[in-house]
Parts: sequence; C-alpha cells; structure tokens
Amino acid sequence: MDNMLSLPSDSDIRKVLKKDGKELPGFAQVMAKMLTICNDPNASIGDVAKLVETDPGITAKVLGIVNSSFFSLRSRVSAISEAVLFLGIDEIKKICLGVTFFEKMVKSGPKKQFDRAFFWRHCLCVASLSQAIADQIGYPSPEDAYTAGLLHDFGRIILDRSGRVNYADFCKNAFNFTTPLVEVERDIIGIGHDDLGAYYGHRWGFPEKLCLAIQYHHRRFGHLDICKEDMQFICIVCLADYLAWTQGMGPVDLILSPMLQPEVEKNIQLDRIAFEAVIQKMDEEIENTAKFYNFEFPSTDQYRATLLKANLKLSAINSGCFSPKEKEVHEQKLSVTASITAPHCSLEPQKILSATLKAICQDFGFDRVYILRAIPPLRRLQVVKCLKHDSFSDQLAAHYISMDKADNGFHKCLRNKEPVVINGTLPGEKEVLERFAISQMLVVPFCSHDKVIGLLGMDHAESGKKIEPGLFSSIAIVANELGLALENASAYKKAKSASLHDGMTGLLNRMAIDDLLKKSFLKAGNENMALCVAMIDVDHFKKFNDMFGHQEGDTVLKLIAKTLKKMSRPTDHVGRYGGEEFIVVLNDTSPAKAVVYAERIRKEIEHLGHLLSDRFQGLGLTVSIGISKFENDIKNHDVLVSKADKALYKAKDAGRNRVVSG
Repeated sequence: MDNMLSLPSDSDIRKVLKKDGKELPGFAQVMAKMLTICNDPNASIGDVAKLVETDPGITAKVLGIVNSSFFSLRSRVSAISEAVLFLGIDEIKKICLGVTFFEKMVKSGPKKQFDRAFFWRHCLCVASLSQAIADQIGYPSPEDAYTAGLLHDFGRIILDRSGRVNYADFCKNAFNFTTPLVEVERDIIGIGHDDLGAYYGHRWGFPEKLCLAIQYHHRRFGHLDICKEDMQFICIVCLADYLAWTQGMGPVDLILSPMLQPEVEKNIQLDRIAFEAVIQKMDEEIENTAKFYNFEFPSTDQYRATLLKANLKLSAINSGCFSPKEKEVHEQKLSVTASITAPHCSLEPQKILSATLKAICQDFGFDRVYILRAIPPLRRLQVVKCLKHDSFSDQLAAHYISMDKADNGFHKCLRNKEPVVINGTLPGEKEVLERFAISQMLVVPFCSHDKVIGLLGMDHAESGKKIEPGLFSSIAIVANELGLALENASAYKKAKSASLHDGMTGLLNRMAIDDLLKKSFLKAGNENMALCVAMIDVDHFKKFNDMFGHQEGDTVLKLIAKTLKKMSRPTDHVGRYGGEEFIVVLNDTSPAKAVVYAERIRKEIEHLGHLLSDRFQGLGLTVSIGISKFENDIKNHDVLVSKADKALYKAKDAGRNRVVSG
C-alpha cells in the first residue's frame, strides 16, 4: 500500500522544518510501539503493561484515569495489568494512546501561541466520532478508527513545534483566505499538515491504512487501489472530521468551511448513522476527558455559539457519484427528436435548459416542466426554472422540497439515478404535491461527470392526467443528453477560460488583459470615466530563484497573485504581464484612490514577507508599484501601460518596496 502514499521528499521537509523533526523522537518511539501493540490481535496484557510502564509519567496518568469517577471501579487499581483486567485491553490501548499523544506531543515542546486547547479537543472529538461512526456502520475495528481520529491532524503540532513559518501567526492570518486551510498551508508554509503527518507516520512505522487516513482526510481518494474496508476506514475519519467542524470544534479558533469528499457518501450509508447519538456521545467523552487530563477546554457553550455561523459557511455534502445506467427503450416508442437534440442547441447553460424544457413540453405533452436544483447548505431542492405550456413562469419559483425528512421518492431518484413518480404514498411527498397543486410528479435526474446536478420535474397540473410509465425510458434519454450538453458547455467554458488565463497563477494572461484594457481605455474616453493602471513587480525576484530554487520562486508568484486577486474589486482586471510583473486595470478609479489601493497591496505583501521570513531567510518579500492615469491626450492604451512601467522603475530606483504615481 506504500505506493498509494504520495509523500513529500526529505528535501521538501527540510525546506519547511527548522530541525527536520529531530526534537520529536520521544513521541515516535513510544507511539510507534504503542500502535504496533494496538494493531496486534495477539498482544497480551503483559505486553501492554510492559510498554506503558517504561514511561513513569504515562503510567501515572493512565492509572489516574482508570481510578477516576468515570469508571467507578470498586477498588483502587495500582498496576497497569490490573487496569487491563478491569477495563479490557482495547479500552486500555485507547487510553494509553491518548495519554502518550497528549504527554509527548500536545503538552510538551515549545509553544508559539498556537492554541493547543482547540487542537487537542478537536483530536479527541474526531477520535470519539470515528469510533462511534465505526460502531454504527459495522466497521470491524472501531478501535483503529479511534486511533486514526486521534492522530489525523498531528502534522499541525509538528508545524507548531518545528516549522520555519510561525504556525500561530499563520493561523491568525488564515481568516484572510477563502480557500481551505490546508491549501493555504501549502501556499504559505510550503506543505500541508496532512502530507507532513503522513510523512512522519510512514517514517515511524505507523500502519499503512493509518498513514492513508492521515494524508487523505482533506482530499479526494477514490483513485486509490485499496480494499473496500480500507476505503471505508478513510471515509470514517473524513466524516468524523467534518462533523467536528460543523459542531464548531475545529483544530483552530476559526470559522471555516469544511469539505466532505464524495467518496464518503459513496462508501458509507449515511442514513444508517444516528447522528444525534453520535454527537451526544462525543460531548460526554469530551467532558470526561477534560477531567482526565486536567486540561481546561473552552466551554461547550462557547463552541456552540459559533455553530450557527459555521453552518452558514458549510460546504455541501457532495451527492454520491452515480454512474449512468442504460435503460431499455419501451416498445411504444415516441418521436422525441426535438427533446434529444434540444440540449445541444447552444454552449450557454441557460439556453440549453430553456430549449430542453420547451422540447419536453412539445414531445411529451406535459403541462409544466421545471428544473429542480439542490440548495446544499439548507439540504433542499428548489425550482429554479419553470415552463408552463409555451412560456416561462415564476409560478413555482418560491417552491422548495426539504431533503431532511424520511426516505421518499426524491431521495430514491437521487440515490439510484432513475426516474421516479411522486404520488404521495411516502413520507413528505403528499405535502409537496399539495403545494404544487398536483396529484403526481415525475422526477428524472440529469448528471454531469457522473454526479447528479439536478432533477427534471414534470406534471399535468391542468389536465390532471396520470403519468404514463412508458415515458420513463424516453425521458431518461433526454435527461442523459441534457447532462452531456451541460458537460460540453462546462468544458467549453473551461477551455475558453484557460486560453485567457495564466496557467501558473490563474490570473488573466497578457493577451486577455490587453484586450480588457483596450475596452476600458475606449470607455474612459467616451464616457469620461476615471481609469488607472498599476504595474507591480516583485523586488529581487531573481534572488528567490537563485537562493531557494525555481519552485519556490513559482510559489512566490502564486502568493502575489492570490493577494492581488483577494484585494481587488470585481470590476478590476488583474493579470500577469510577464515574468514577475503583474498588472491591475483599475476601472472607475481616481489617481488618489489608485495610490491608496497600491499602498494596501504593498503593505499586505510586506506583511506576508514577514510571515515568510523564516522560510526565505535573508530575503524579504516586497513589491514595487507604478501607477499611471488616463488623460485625454493619451493616444492609446499602450501608452498608459508604458507610463505605469516608467513609474514602476522610478519606484525601483528609489529603493524598492514603494509606490510611485506617474
């Protein structure tokens, strides 16, 4: 299974850690041996006791926990072997793992203001949730799931103890970014905590499936060539981590949007899990664990206070990946030429949807046809487009269908990717039909890249006719064509976008920015609109390449690009002009406001440079900026760029890390 791990190289590790993790062996030796015993079904009471007793501090802590009021033992236990007899070997393994991790990693070592209370509570939450989920779905080794949940994020502690970039400062600034925290780690620090944890787990001899769970708990993993049980193991940790975030119990004091991979819903039957019981068990364990470790956690109320905000930012649980199934065409074939060809009439999604609805009405004789789209945070379907006879209507625009109720036809349609007639016989269906003022509704899913992206809904709202089963196969074919057409439209949009964007930074390329600047220049002249151009150049960029390598130089350019994108308005055009030079077209912006904008950019990148000072030792990250303004006597947009470029060189000559307006 080692080939499933895509681990960073030793040189990658040296770039991001000050001491290459050499201050961590105490944890490694004890924990690696503990994991070996935990995964050995033949391990004896004596084996566990012997290992625990090699560390007096851990022994004392374990005995303190065993003798606590939580277990309510009748007599006081004075030896590890006795504790095993009372609690069982699995419970003792679990306690020993927690104590070892806490004593050797969380509690010990230098602290740099990274709030380990948040981190430790998150680890315990995910461990508890992992074991509870494993129990509920019948996973054969719930104790292994607990271990994976406990250790899934331990790469964060390594970054806190040994990282060149101060992890506490990094976390304080993370709220400025909209991308997932682990991706920001890769950008700013040079590695994600998931890869770092997997690297050391592999190096220290952790079980292979544990290393996989550590590395893939934030990313896609459906491509891994592993058995179903190990795939489910990773899914358990991903789901537990997601649930902890949704309860406001993340590893850092930030409200961020978690992501749940589609593989989870594909490999775990979520409707088999009693989530209320799982969360309740987590709360109980955390309350008791706080007493065990004599560690003061923020109160549960404090965490729950963030829950509403967190839920408003949640990412959707991706609908399961459904593979298209071929349907046998009914003997009573209909002429559906218009419906089949309609989706391919355009490369614009709205035109595709409109043409398809009209064709279905025409070919199949429905009174109404509509598009139902999933609204993820609220877990509901909502009508987003409705055709009644020959004209589009807002009649159903306010209607939605809740997906939180018991299993019904809508769930079946999404789950099995097949047409379903909603007739009011299952929970929640009757209420929907009454609101739509119909007795029956046919729903047919349409997909893009094997994922259900919406449902076609249709009914006989006026005629009251019954829906004929013979239509199912033909409409399923139309839905398949609709999905293909939307895929083509998406591919065209991506290809068009790729031709206009720089491949490395994602910003507009020079050709695209020149075209947009030309249009802005003409508009400024015709409508008397203010217009400025800012040219940005990375100071001493060649030294980044020479001292740290071209990959690190590319990282610098990506960070600059993200900063520019983040701090610019939607009406501005941000591009990479070439090499380490960037350009921003500031529409409807006076010279004074352009200088204010440029100063904000300069200070933000200077601040970023301070954050990266340990990573790029001896070289500060700053930029110089030149600004030009539109004037009526300027002949064309090229002159505007030239003036900004001259101002930029004046900033360079004046000492760099400054703004000059030309």
